[in-house]
Amino acid sequence: MSSAKGASALLVALFAGGAALAQPMPEPRVARLNERVHILLGPIQHANARNQGYMINSTVIVGDRGVVVVDSGGSLDVGRHLAAAVRRITDKPVTHVVNTHSHGDHYLGNGAFPGATIVSSETCRKLVGDTGREWVALMEHDIGHALPGTEPLAASVTYAERSRTPVTIGGVRIVFWVPAGSHTAGDLMVYLPDDKVLVTGDVLVNGIVPTLQDGFVRNWIRTLEEIEALGDIRFVPGHGDPMSLREVAAFRATLARFYSGVKEGYRKRLSEEEIRRTVDVSAWSRLERPYVIGRNVNRAYLEAEADVFSE
Repeated sequence: MSSAKGASALLVALFAGGAALAQPMPEPRVARLNERVHILLGPIQHANARNQGYMINSTVIVGDRGVVVVDSGGSLDVGRHLAAAVRRITDKPVTHVVNTHSHGDHYLGNGAFPGATIVSSETCRKLVGDTGREWVALMEHDIGHALPGTEPLAASVTYAERSRTPVTIGGVRIVFWVPAGSHTAGDLMVYLPDDKVLVTGDVLVNGIVPTLQDGFVRNWIRTLEEIEALGDIRFVPGHGDPMSLREVAAFRATLARFYSGVKEGYRKRLSEEEIRRTVDVSAWSRLERPYVIGRNVNRAYLEAEADVFSE
């Protein structure tokens, strides 16, 4: 999802009667990976009136005494929608909610899980405090009505950048993996070594164009290389269907090829507009959300400029 900066300026006289027109949210598709790991697969379109801001994947990890939910959705209502889906899987309480990054579509549902411990990276917690209100405003703008009760609730348990921390929650071994900033400055991934599952947030997406606007492209490519080193396990992206190792490798190759194309264009002194017309984006142009490609060129151009300058 795109950056929240400046979103509040878009909200002039937007919400009159909007809440009354809200449509029912789509039901998640449930993918059962094994007895304790289930994926709630959400829509992959941008937040809109039809999906009511429900547009992410959430992962449900059922432990001995409780449940860990990875990513809580884009509003209090979305969080409640996901909580109801969790209750259809198990009657155990949700004890932990993990936020994979600071884009509001992934964490603004935290309030639907009262009493749960919220977990994120240290940087994500700071970004939630700095930009949370803007994300609420952006979600309201995109779905067309106010979101009463939706609050940007930050984590109480955090992990430092470039760390991998093993913990056991409810009998489930979990590694909280915080890479160098990739999709955002504060990504966190969840590795389940016994289940051979990695939950990545938007470090991986499937069927949509990745959003680079808040990203760090070179770091992202290196993080994807580290992900591939885990081998042939199951990968849960932030949006879209679960991915194979082969699909992860293809995702990395596409991102690397894109960045190399932008950097080569910069070296040739092409303008950003000229690069947009010449760089190979064929792998992205047929996916959902192709309108972010221009912004991706902009972000990669700035990083390429800094990269070439430092050589």
